[in-house]
Amino acid sequence: MTPSPGSAGSLLEAPFADGAHPGQMDVLAPLLASMSGGQDLVVLVDGLGAQLLEDHLALTPTLRRLRSETRTLRTVAPSTTATAMTSLVTGMSPLQHGVLGYLTRDPASGRAINQLKGAEDIDPGQWMPLPVPAERAERPVLQVAPAKHGRSLLTGVAFRGWEFFAQRSRDGRVGAALAALRAGGDGALVHVHVDDVDHAGHRYGIDSDPWRDALAQADALIAALLRRVPSGTRLHVTADHGMVDTSPAHLIDLATSPAVTDRLAGVAGEPRALTLFARERDEAPDLISAVRERVGEDALVLDRAQVLEVGLLGPVGLDVPAHVQGRLGDAIVLSRGRTVVDDSRRHPPDRRPEIGVHGSLTVAESLVPLLTLEA
Repeated sequence: MTPSPGSAGSLLEAPFADGAHPGQMDVLAPLLASMSGGQDLVVLVDGLGAQLLEDHLALTPTLRRLRSETRTLRTVAPSTTATAMTSLVTGMSPLQHGVLGYLTRDPASGRAINQLKGAEDIDPGQWMPLPVPAERAERPVLQVAPAKHGRSLLTGVAFRGWEFFAQRSRDGRVGAALAALRAGGDGALVHVHVDDVDHAGHRYGIDSDPWRDALAQADALIAALLRRVPSGTRLHVTADHGMVDTSPAHLIDLATSPAVTDRLAGVAGEPRALTLFARERDEAPDLISAVRERVGEDALVLDRAQVLEVGLLGPVGLDVPAHVQGRLGDAIVLSRGRTVVDDSRRHPPDRRPEIGVHGSLTVAESLVPLLTLEA
């Protein structure tokens, strides 16, 4: 019997289980295909899950006032920026585009490639060779993001066909968004990436003053955009994933288990959704058994066949594209509660562990808001 994430209590069903379709994938696709005229501004507040927003409405007067116009959507898995943003912008499932986590394995070299930054020898067009909607869009499409993202792997994969507008500072976001709308003219579609909430969560946790300050500032940014964008502009506010807090006490370190390390070639993904690769294919069953014994009820371990059967990364029955096949691991470990599962051997000894984490299938990580209104 294939394990069901939904049977875990603390985990939702897989995003594509029983024919389901994550609503987050349908936010941008209709806008890219639209020829109805008028401007659309999409603001992605990185890391602002629907549950987090609901729990902190006191800090967000603008979003609180517009609560009745806000819907809740399911994001994809793993619930992480690189994967979710690529699905948001392309309308493809992770199983199609092949961005399978913060770190995704390059089968040619065996390295785990950072899907936000990339690597010098990774060409975005070869990494994700499928056509994307923006390449055939009949309206101007413009991406506003920090200048460092201009040549990133995420931009090259997800935002192929978009004109890049550099945001030089956090204080310059509103100006950059307005400049992009002016440059695109009537019919422009502009996407703005706001990453402060996510960064504060990773470093300080969601139960911290820096995180609360970042959330309040994001709300103020939305209020400023509503005041300053041209009348009639359609504003869409959403997120890529949510977040939960963890601590070193909740870490399960696979490096301490010889039964695991003797068979483990490497890992990818992230500690809330860790992808495992066996040294040899015939060692995979023993590796998976050892990991299941090590994590117990603190995480759900799905082998490769089960990942496909339950619809974790894409629709059940979908043919896995050639460029994705070598990136699928032998198993994925989906953490429950506040657990994180990792292999400490891949990190430097002085690495500062993250407090806020995401990637798994909990409500806090998997549900995101969508607000749509006309300025």
